[in-house]
Amino acid sequence: MPDESSARLHYSDHASVFTLTSEGVRAVFLSRWSSLAFVCLTLALDFLLLMGLFMPLLGHTTGWSARSPNALSSAICASIFFLFIFNSAKLYRVEVIAILARYTKRFCNISIIFFWGLALLFFAFLPRFPIIGSGLWFAVWFAFGFLAFIAMRYALARAYHWCVDREIIRRDVIVVGATELAEKFISRVKKDALGVRVKAIFDDKVLLFPKRNLGGVPIIGDISDLLAYAKYNYVDTVIIALPFDAPDSLRQVTQRLSAYPLTIGLLIDPMPLELQQNWFAPTEELPGVNVALISVPPIGRVGLLTKDVFDRVVAGIALLFFAPLMFFCVLGIKFTSPGPILFKQTRIGYRNREFNVFKFRSMHVTQANSVELTIRNDPRVFAFGEIMRKLSLDELPQLLNVLTGEMSLVGPRPHMPEARAAGRLYYELIPNYAARHSVKPGITGWAQVNGWRGPTETVDQLENRITHDLYYIKNWSFGLDLMILVRTMFVGFFGENAF
Repeated sequence: MPDESSARLHYSDHASVFTLTSEGVRAVFLSRWSSLAFVCLTLALDFLLLMGLFMPLLGHTTGWSARSPNALSSAICASIFFLFIFNSAKLYRVEVIAILARYTKRFCNISIIFFWGLALLFFAFLPRFPIIGSGLWFAVWFAFGFLAFIAMRYALARAYHWCVDREIIRRDVIVVGATELAEKFISRVKKDALGVRVKAIFDDKVLLFPKRNLGGVPIIGDISDLLAYAKYNYVDTVIIALPFDAPDSLRQVTQRLSAYPLTIGLLIDPMPLELQQNWFAPTEELPGVNVALISVPPIGRVGLLTKDVFDRVVAGIALLFFAPLMFFCVLGIKFTSPGPILFKQTRIGYRNREFNVFKFRSMHVTQANSVELTIRNDPRVFAFGEIMRKLSLDELPQLLNVLTGEMSLVGPRPHMPEARAAGRLYYELIPNYAARHSVKPGITGWAQVNGWRGPTETVDQLENRITHDLYYIKNWSFGLDLMILVRTMFVGFFGENAF
């Protein structure tokens, strides 16, 4: 395979150009979750305001006290019903939360309908109340509620833009192509101020731009540098602004980026970039910007959150549950083989980044860090180590990797950078090998529960394992993770390939 092949570029070391400076956990959270968190805050405040409005309405029309279980349950049901209505009217889209004029127009439209609907419901109770007094009370109640919603959304819009100005709410984006269309895009997102932050531009003609700057954004490298940047810096969206008369460049960029968990969008000229009154970006896309999606991450933001919370909670519980067994392993290693209890080994993980995986040492200390793959009846493994490997007990410390966020309970097994099959590096044999690193590596996986655990001495063995890994990534669901964990308890930890 040529040195400049797509696979090799993913594993080239560009650390001298870009180092792992990612702004850390805070950057990942802000770029991935900040806007979603603000939407959830808006939803919660709407619910509280609805509860505050429905409790006195129910008390006035039914005579229930505020502490009555009937009043509380009815207010909760009515509030949830209205939240569904608000959501169907798109009142929880970022473009509506951040732009008060958009919210006011949409809210006024649905308020007219609800005014007459609630009025009919309210006056159904009029036999118990004077018509003039009750009608006036209802009008005051409705007007107060209407103004309360407008005032709250005004405060939320101001708060949203305050957070955008301080980069608390943001979506980090990089652009491919230093073109006029890219400049329009940069200008558009700055003007909208919805949290989209263009961090860098990449173009193969980078040397032709003396200022190395476009619209206030630096042009920092070519397409090969883009792969290194995506590896060493957190970014979740790539916008391609290349002209359509360069199909080879478009195809090359998309193929190289497909191995990363990125949303890849294409700017289509003359498609308008500006906000249209009745158009809203889908949830996973950039707010307020009209782009054509050509690739999305295998696991969406909500799925990532669900998977991450589940992994850490279960890993913590598992560490407590397996603590006696792990203590037994510590004693077994200590008394049967001199040397450290744990050993760490470099593996390739999420976004092709290297990390240290933890395991109980099962080999003699002089052989533990060997890059050679384990074989059946391996002379490097001491007696108690063989027992641990047969029962997969040596894998238990990887629960620590799950707690630190480097691994998941379920995912493709992490491989060593130097791992070979038939004398060649894995990524040299499998063209789409890098795609398995678009999710976190796992302690167990779809390949393992389907019998593809153990040696990868032949190309066929490696291809079958990678095929199963890519099937898992393409078809991920929380239910699939649960099924793999259940199957692991029966077939994944044991078997003829556990050695």
